[in-house]
Amino acid sequence: MDQDAKIQQYVLLAKGLRGRGLTDLIAKATGDPAVFGFGELLDVQSVKELQGTDLAPHNALLQLFAYGTWSEYQANSASLPPLNEAQTLKLKQLTVASLAASEKVLPYSRLQSALSIGGLRELEDFLINHCFYAGVITAGKLDQKQACLQVHDVIGRDVRPEDLPLITQRMARWIAAGDELLRAIEARVNYATATADAARQHRDELEARIEEVKRNIKAEARANDAMMDDGLLMGAMDMMDEDRVGTAGLGLGAADREERLMMMGAGGGPGGARGERAPGRPKSRRR
Repeated sequence: MDQDAKIQQYVLLAKGLRGRGLTDLIAKATGDPAVFGFGELLDVQSVKELQGTDLAPHNALLQLFAYGTWSEYQANSASLPPLNEAQTLKLKQLTVASLAASEKVLPYSRLQSALSIGGLRELEDFLINHCFYAGVITAGKLDQKQACLQVHDVIGRDVRPEDLPLITQRMARWIAAGDELLRAIEARVNYATATADAARQHRDELEARIEEVKRNIKAEARANDAMMDDGLLMGAMDMMDEDRVGTAGLGLGAADREERLMMMGAGGGPGGARGERAPGRPKSRRR
């Protein structure tokens, strides 16, 4: 059975009890190893009615288990009911919880004084068996080299009514710090978004310029190819004109000129290389 179910059980029983039966219930609840919160039991009307009676010390003892420590019990033990072994263990566990809630590094010397434990081995055994294993300290470790208890997380205790304004102020500061952190995160997100948009725009512009350069290069290549084709065509036409003039000067007929042109188109005349004159024939002269 978890703590909430346990304390609710004690609350229901306390509503129907008075006198010694109620004080016995308080003793049982404060010694229960599964219960570490007693505020709901303090709110029961029959428990409140113990104040102002000869059983008032039992109400004071319950308040000590809700808010106090082992040192406070020792200082007021004469006016409080005696504790059994289970209650003594429980109050020392609650004392560790109170110390760990305010400080995350607790020297062994301070714990020894607060818990009335003499030896280091006894202290470490208590912390391991009755704090770590019992779930009082939910995250932490013992540092034997530094002789201290390092606490990362610990159970909560009941809050005194007079401490509520201070807790409210702390919560308000925590909320304000959270709001400021959220605004800072939003600013960073907006900055990252704007930076990403600018980078995306720059990339798009660069890609557009690259495409434009590619188009210009292709256009220039096509223009150069066209110019080369025109040059070759003009050269061929000039050669044909020279051949026509040369054959006409030699008195060749149309059939002879056609045969000569075909031979030149196949790679050259009887002399071998293109443009060479046949032996014994005069050099043609362009008019």
